[in-house]
Amino acid sequence: MTKSKSSTKENVVILGGGLGGTIIAKELSAKLDHSKYNLILVEARPYLIWILGGTRMTVTNEKGAPDDYLFDYEKFFPAGKGTVKKAKAEKIVQNSDGRGGKLELAGGEILPYRALVLATGSKWTGPIDFPEDDADIRQFVSQWQQRFKSAEDVVIVGGGAVGIELAGELRDEYPNKKITIVQGSDKLLNSTYPDRFRKFVQSQMRARGIDLILGEYVDQFPPSGSGELVFRSGRKINAGVVAVTSGPVPNTGMIAESLGEDTLTERKHVKVLPTLQLKSHPSIFALGDIIDWNEQKQLFKIGGHASVIMANILSLLSGSKPQKQYKTGPEVIVVTNGRGGGGMYLGMLWGIVFGNWAARMLKSKDLGLSMIRPRMNAA
Repeated sequence: MTKSKSSTKENVVILGGGLGGTIIAKELSAKLDHSKYNLILVEARPYLIWILGGTRMTVTNEKGAPDDYLFDYEKFFPAGKGTVKKAKAEKIVQNSDGRGGKLELAGGEILPYRALVLATGSKWTGPIDFPEDDADIRQFVSQWQQRFKSAEDVVIVGGGAVGIELAGELRDEYPNKKITIVQGSDKLLNSTYPDRFRKFVQSQMRARGIDLILGEYVDQFPPSGSGELVFRSGRKINAGVVAVTSGPVPNTGMIAESLGEDTLTERKHVKVLPTLQLKSHPSIFALGDIIDWNEQKQLFKIGGHASVIMANILSLLSGSKPQKQYKTGPEVIVVTNGRGGGGMYLGMLWGIVFGNWAARMLKSKDLGLSMIRPRMNAA
């Protein structure tokens, strides 16, 4: 193994250049003392894939897709405010005294760190289970576009936000194609959200001619991705293409291998203190989808995670004990129904439900591209 070039500066390393990683990187780049610390963002992919646009990207080959949803890191940091290293991390080693450690990268490079932020995100399924290499990503997108175009009907297995949004994008692109959502529970989404919001979303789906099969679990999938599905009840249906949009799993395998299985819960989320430090690893912080916290995994939460971690890293670097604690805010979700609308739930007061206008303005019109472009310093 070879070590990175020696420096009098210590490193603050962020592992993962997705939504969570880029948010905390921006926060830290503005506040870190760059005369004393290097800020390094480590990411295996060549660019950030804007996951909010994943379903639209894999359904339509509109002008600009997929490139409109892919953001390289070339202009992400202002000059002198940080570095992006395109590499895959293989191992985390915490120093025995708890003061920093090192991140081992593929190829043998070693990055010492004073503080490490884990922002490795989720592993998804189906049309948003993107590969890592540029050529593979582009082929993946093209293949899904072609599969949807060629199929007479589409069965979406999983009635959470991704499945609902995929159905809406498909209906926009293919007004007459048969589209079905299969959901294990008796309503779309999950029980975090009140029945009236879940029923509201269901009514929107049905109004667009999308069939719902509720309270059914698929026990047998066609091996080729098209053909017969067998439900637990014994019911069978045929699908021209099957898109599995079941919930994501946290991308934490390397973390457990490096720091021990007891770092994670049974559901593979990272155990964190209210300061968002890892238990027994005070120099390591975590945010986003991977943390074990009693809240829904939503983009809206990551800003709160990032502000806590930034304050606590600055305390750690100054020699003080991190004090700022994360507290969950109200649940918020915006579920799109194609480009024209959808629904929004705001968990304040009695719980407020908004319809098409709110979803269109906040998300469905451009899927948040107007928000991510400035953060990535893209034109």
